[in-house]
Amino acid sequence: MEPFPFPLFPLICASLCVTTLSLIFATLIISVSPILWIFPATFISTIAYHAATLLISNVEDAGSLRLYSFANLLASCSITCIWAAVSGITTALTVLLATGRLKDATTPRRLWPMVVSSVCALIECIVMGSIAIRTREERKRILYAAKWKWRPGHNTAAATQWSIGARSAG
Repeated sequence: MEPFPFPLFPLICASLCVTTLSLIFATLIISVSPILWIFPATFISTIAYHAATLLISNVEDAGSLRLYSFANLLASCSITCIWAAVSGITTALTVLLATGRLKDATTPRRLWPMVVSSVCALIECIVMGSIAIRTREERKRILYAAKWKWRPGHNTAAATQWSIGARSAG
């Protein structure tokens, strides 16, 4: 069975491609400032997140809450925020290079890779944000379905076996 809803797997593939492309362009500009070492660190965390997600999806059935756990949701949101920071940092350094406030001997040569890296980081932020939103929606759908699930072996003294039918204090 396929554990991913339709747009999630293509989003993961797009994220892997954009992340790799951003790392390729980051290798061209990493000597501009030490702060740009955030690119390889973010790349590694994104690849690790996607590898873990794909490995879990290979083991779990469709509708498994383990694949859409709170930790997975938190990781995707955190990586989205990190990519937003990378985009902001790269954009700021690009502006500093373009205005001449950041002194570098080969500024014209290094300006276009910085613009491309900034755009790739922004696209990756948007793709990871979409993955986080889809993960949250799927998690809510699974939790709602589990709320209405028949629970065999429930205490027979209770009024109902439905998980929604718990007695209220009223």
